[in-house]
Amino acid sequence: MCSARVLEPSYHAIKQRLMDGAWPWGFRLEASKIADMLSTSITPVRDSLHRLVGERMVSFAPGQGFHVPRMNETELRELFELNLILLLAATASSSQGSPVGSTDNACPDQVPKLFLKLASRSENGALVASISALNDRLHQFRRCDPLLFQDLDLELAHLMASAANVGSSLILRRLILRYHNRRRDEAAGFIRLMTSGMAS
Repeated sequence: MCSARVLEPSYHAIKQRLMDGAWPWGFRLEASKIADMLSTSITPVRDSLHRLVGERMVSFAPGQGFHVPRMNETELRELFELNLILLLAATASSSQGSPVGSTDNACPDQVPKLFLKLASRSENGALVASISALNDRLHQFRRCDPLLFQDLDLELAHLMASAANVGSSLILRRLILRYHNRRRDEAAGFIRLMTSGMAS
């Protein structure tokens, strides 16, 4: 194992590339080539890949090495359902503390920040960590949102406005439910975009 000072930059660089879809599904992640790309040694890259296997952002099979994992419709629906369950739990146990923040500039990039802020209201560290991990795994699919939902700006604006109003928890929960149901129902569309490369 290498030191955190060496490991962390490699880990974050590889993770960001995975989230941004820099490598297609099924792509073999060769530690030596990634090390050359990042101008680092192979040890922090290999350690980072093993860490990302634990986060289910990289797959590994003996004799086959590391790969960018593939996902099917059922697995994606399950991720959306899990994210929904956790967010509803977070809002149900929320201390109704400070508002989420500004409702300006509603865009897909604001969604993970919004969901993480909602989770933090619960003051449950394990729940916050779980939603943070799901944010990372769902990031590549959220990049497809503008291609699948014509009313995306309005949907996100309503979510953010409701989240900023600590007195509208029931409305917020309904909007969170609708947000996830729409994406669960579009699982086939997400998979189609990801496998065709149109989401890049």
